[in-house]
Amino acid sequence: MKNKDDIIGHIEEDRNSNVESIQIERIVPNRYQPRQVFEPNKIKELAESIHEHGLLQPIVVRPIEEDMFEIIAGERRFRAIQSLNLPQADVIIRDMDDEETAVVALIENIQRENLSVVEEAEAYKKLLEIGDTTQSELAKSLGKSQSFIANKLRLLKLAPKVLLRLREGKITERHARAVLSLSDSEQEALIEQVIAQKLNVKQTEDRVRQKTGPEKVKAQNLRFAQDVTQARDEVGKKYPSDSTNRITC
Repeated sequence: MKNKDDIIGHIEEDRNSNVESIQIERIVPNRYQPRQVFEPNKIKELAESIHEHGLLQPIVVRPIEEDMFEIIAGERRFRAIQSLNLPQADVIIRDMDDEETAVVALIENIQRENLSVVEEAEAYKKLLEIGDTTQSELAKSLGKSQSFIANKLRLLKLAPKVLLRLREGKITERHARAVLSLSDSEQEALIEQVIAQKLNVKQTEDRVRQKTGPEKVKAQNLRFAQDVTQARDEVGKKYPSDSTNRITC
C-alpha cells in the first residue's frame, strides 16, 4: 500500500497547480468519504467565510465517467459552495486511483476534524478492502501500529445497537470495548443500563465481570486467538516465507 506521506505530498504539490473553474453540477462527493455526518453549523460558518473572502483553497477532484469529477479533498468546501447556490467552483484536477482517493479522504478528515471512532474504524475496513492489503501494511502506510488498527476494527464486531450508540456519541469507546466479550443481547442490555444510569467505565467493567464466568473468559480468549490467526494468515499471503515470525501469540 502506498505511504500516506507520498500521497498527501502529491496533494500538497497540487495546491500550487493550475486552478480551473467548473460547473458545480459536474462535481460529485467522494464515494470513500468516511464522514457520514457533516455538522450544519460548521458548514454554515465555512459558507460565510467563502462568501466574504472567496474560496481560498480549491477543491481537489479527479475525472470520472461522463465528463464528471469526483472530490478527492474538500467536501466541506463543496457543501458550503452548494449552500451558497454558486454555479461554479475552483478546482485542481488530479489523476488518482481508488486507493489513493480513499487514503486522502481518511487522512484529511482525521487531520482537520476528528472522525467519530466508528467512522474511523469503517474507513480502515474500507481501505483494507480496496487496497487488498494487510493490517500491518495499512498501519505502516498510515503511521500507526498494527495493534491500533486491529483494536479499531474490533469495534465493528459490536452488536448493532451498541455500535449505533457509539456512533451517536452516547457511550465512549472505552465503554464499548468493555462489553466486547459479551453476547449481542448482553451487550445491548448492559449499554442501555450504562446510558440510563450514567455508569462510568469502571462500573461498566465491573458489571461485565459479574456476567463473565469461566466459559465467557474461555470464549473471549478463543476470539482473540482467532483474530491473531487471521492477522497471521493475511501476512502469510503477502510474505509466505517468513509469516510465522511476524505475528505470534
